[in-house]
Amino acid sequence: MRHVVGFFVGLLLAPVVVLGVGWAQPRLAALNGAGGTFADTAGAVTVAGLGGVALVVAVTLVGPRLTPMLPGIAGLTLMAASAVAVLRPGLADRVPAWVPGQEGAVQLLGLGVFLPLAVLMVAPMLVPSRWVREEPGGVSPDEYFDGLYDEDYEDDGDDGDSPRSRRRHAA
Repeated sequence: MRHVVGFFVGLLLAPVVVLGVGWAQPRLAALNGAGGTFADTAGAVTVAGLGGVALVVAVTLVGPRLTPMLPGIAGLTLMAASAVAVLRPGLADRVPAWVPGQEGAVQLLGLGVFLPLAVLMVAPMLVPSRWVREEPGGVSPDEYFDGLYDEDYEDDGDDGDSPRSRRRHAA
């Protein structure tokens, strides 16, 4: 079930990444052209948006309990979108203009900017240990607690020389 959910969330993650970075691209270009810095409000908002997209991608890549389908499908979708933007650029004109980040996203897809990120996102699919999920309950409570304490600590019949027994006898 987790692989099915990961598949569909991965399909949603790719457009979020493309449109998030596409939204920031014209803002960064305008900031550069105007001689602005990231200390400005517009620059800080743009960097915060890019940081949010990067955080979402990082969590999907390194989450050990997440299925590798999530970043893998998102990476394959980014690869496919980049290939379509290069091979059939007329299809990019069909994206509605009201979509935020559309102009930057189409430009960046055609340049192949997302390909290195897509390769990184596909890499977790190639690690076999990510596909196997360890079942909880593999260790019984007796096995877990076995050996945590000394035998002397559990005995109530101590010799009275330890600090713990002196406190107990003093109380």
